[in-house]
Amino acid sequence: MSTILVPSDFSKNATDALCYAISLCKQMNSELIVFHCSHISAYALSTATSETQMTHLLKEDEEHKMEKLKEQVSLAYQQQLNSKVPDSTRCMVSYNPMLVEKTLEIAKNNNVDLIVMGTHGATGITKFFFGSNTSIMIAKSDIPVMAIPENYQYNPLQQIVFASDLENLSSELAQIVPFAQSAESEIKVLFMDYGIDTEHTKINRAEAVIENTPYKKIKLEVQKATIETSLVGQVKKYIGLNKPDCLVMFARERSLWDRLFFKGSKTEDISTAMSIPLISFKKK
Repeated sequence: MSTILVPSDFSKNATDALCYAISLCKQMNSELIVFHCSHISAYALSTATSETQMTHLLKEDEEHKMEKLKEQVSLAYQQQLNSKVPDSTRCMVSYNPMLVEKTLEIAKNNNVDLIVMGTHGATGITKFFFGSNTSIMIAKSDIPVMAIPENYQYNPLQQIVFASDLENLSSELAQIVPFAQSAESEIKVLFMDYGIDTEHTKINRAEAVIENTPYKKIKLEVQKATIETSLVGQVKKYIGLNKPDCLVMFARERSLWDRLFFKGSKTEDISTAMSIPLISFKKK
């Protein structure tokens, strides 16, 4: 895990995500990019009487936003680590009305391994960017996206829970393990068992996959499930009892598992329902 990106709109919500990412970068020895996608209203741009004047307005806005971004990052480092901003942290500002698309472009061009964003608690343009756009980012991004709940305080990633239907465990662990290795975290593969597989074929196969995975900090946890309670509710209960540091899921085409889990919601929307950070990987 070499590079983490945090989109920022200067809100408290963005600062919370930034503070989390700063500590995560320290734990994983990663570089950090903090990106602000500058947006000027159509009204402001309409005051420009020439292309030269419009270019000047955009440049002036980017310079102002860069200073503001550097100040936010500096204060976040003081708050989180009581230190100055290291050379491994970069600030970037670019004008584009397509916020999600530009952020993904920046992430891909800079070989970003993880995008960290905040959720909840926003109004106005902040709500637009850190509400719906967190879900859109999860839905569109091929890069893993980590959604940080409002007011969540950083805990070192010691235990990661991966809620899985065990259907593609080998390929999915191949994506999760590098992240867990960077943090030296334990992976708990959580399988909610509805008792359909009476021969335990799926569980036995999963145990074999885990046994043959070189990373040895992986355990399978089987929990009895009931159709009387939503699966997401049962997972939330498990999280409340076991206090993991992060939940991992995969964004995918809607399957029976997804319909059971979300009861009409999507993977990208469930990020706002969890009390701990959720990392969404794109199903390959």
